[in-house]
Amino acid sequence: MSKYALPFLPADLVVEQVLPDPDRVVVVCRTRSVAASCPVCGQISSRVHSRYRRKLADLPWQGRVVSLTFWARRLHCANGACSRRIFTERLPDVAAPHARRTVRLGDIQGHLGAALGGEPGARLAKRLGMTVSGDTLLRLVRHQAPATSTIAPRVLGVDDWAELPQGSVGPWPMEWQRRVGVEATLRANDNETSSPREFSLEGAEG
Repeated sequence: MSKYALPFLPADLVVEQVLPDPDRVVVVCRTRSVAASCPVCGQISSRVHSRYRRKLADLPWQGRVVSLTFWARRLHCANGACSRRIFTERLPDVAAPHARRTVRLGDIQGHLGAALGGEPGARLAKRLGMTVSGDTLLRLVRHQAPATSTIAPRVLGVDDWAELPQGSVGPWPMEWQRRVGVEATLRANDNETSSPREFSLEGAEG
């Protein structure tokens, strides 16, 4: 298969070879830049220390699972005063450090988890060629969730069929004006509650 058949890859990668199978496509890539900046001091370096093979799950192509594979580089920091002598090149638009999926795949999977929950979202993701476990979907949802708020709730109610943070479904107190779930911790000594912690409950209706 021609490498030009998959033109819409992350901009920091260049396609070298496309290896199609009946149920998946492996895209062999290389990084576009010849140098990288140290994550500690910001100094640019092109002195390669070593390389290691990195494999990332990416968005599916025509119903087939896609994985990107390339040699990531470890480089010497050019700043003699820097505490990081050797660093791994960062590709923030491709994937987070140590991640096994691309940023764009994780974003889509996180939205599936927020909309459908863990196991239902995992079943749909598998059908779409983005196989992932329900637990991982919920972790992605928590990672994408906005920072929690301590604003006191004004209009309280109960959603009997809320999708809870643990992935189950059940009743949960809601602040209806802002459509967020409220979690309050009961103090054992004086029967008073601490400042409520809020989180988004996708799909809640009042």
